Formats: sequence, C-alpha cells, structure tokens
Amino acid sequence: MVNREAYFRPQLYFFIFTGLLFMLVMCKVELPLLLGMNLQWEQKINSYRWCLHVHAFAATIALIAAPVQFFPGFRVRHLQMHKLLGRLYALSICIAAPIAIYIALVHLTANEKWPTVAQGSLWLCTTLAGVYTASNKQLIMHQIWITRSYALTLTFITTRMIVDVLNVDINAIFGGNANLIWTSSFVALMMADILCASANPVRKLEIA
Repeated sequence: MVNREAYFRPQLYFFIFTGLLFMLVMCKVELPLLLGMNLQWEQKINSYRWCLHVHAFAATIALIAAPVQFFPGFRVRHLQMHKLLGRLYALSICIAAPIAIYIALVHLTANEKWPTVAQGSLWLCTTLAGVYTASNKQLIMHQIWITRSYALTLTFITTRMIVDVLNVDINAIFGGNANLIWTSSFVALMMADILCASANPVRKLEIA
C-alpha cells in the first residue's frame, strides 16, 4: 500500500527551509530597512521609501498566504479557505508587482531596470493566468500557473539572501545584479515546471 502523504513530505521540508530563510531575510534585511537602521539603504531608497515598503509588505503577505495551498489535503478539506487565501495571494501580487515595475522604471539604474520590469511583469502575468484558469475550472493549468507565480514570489527571498545576507558581489563581467534577476527568474520558472511535472504520478493516485 502506497503512503500518499509521503509524496508531500519534501514539500513540507521545502517550506520549512524557505520559512527559515524568510525569517533570516526579515531579521537581517527587511526589519533594519523598515526601522531605518541601514544608513546606506536609507540614502538609496529615500526617494521611493514608501513605495518600497508597500511593495515589501504585499510581497510578504503573498509569501505567507501561499505555502499551505500546495497541500492537496488542505484544498480538499478547506475549500473555502483555499479560495480566500488564493484571492488574498492574488490581490497582494496585484499590488506588489506594479509597484516593483514602477520603482524599476523610475528609480533603478539602466542596468537593473529592464530585468526588474521583466520579472515584475512575469510575476503579475503568471498570477493573473492562475486566477483566470481557476475561474474557468482549468484546475491542472491553474496549478501550473500558480506554481510558476509562487516560484517567482520566492525570488523575493533568494535574491535578498544572496546579495544582502551573504553579501555576494556579482562581478560586472557576469552581468552583476541584473544577471542575478534574469537567472533567478529563469530558474524559478524552470523549477516550477519540474515540480508540476513530478506531481503527475500523485495526481493519478488521487484519481484512482
């Protein structure tokens, strides 16, 4: 007899690990930024401080609202909560993504502007595609698009972890931070599709 729950243990471990990274980023980066403790950042973001804070708050809501959605048992037993959290997730990104695009267009350097605009646009489009497919009962496509969306949401953690926590200085020869944005977006989408493809055997078990 196959233990179906065993298929979802890697997801649980992944979200625990991601949660720890999120707490580390919050303590080392976001809270000092919010409280004005990082003088270097204070000077850099002074002209768009409140836009950045609203963006970060909305992105944080999206990060927190989504993980439980990826467990089929929760979706089956708490369908209304699943829908409510899904709306909260989508609304958060509909706030965070346009602000990210605005900040990129108006305040970022030419090197980082267009990669950030592209990432923000992909983030918004994958989320809206997830909403559209859910509203049309295209559940498999909904799972694919919303997984892509959340993978892009996680770049909120990974890029800050690399640049601001680990203090990795990406040489301009390798594209600097702009290349990190492109790479993180590509890897996020690729991993999302791999995860969805690997979930097919589980879906067959559930149907059987």
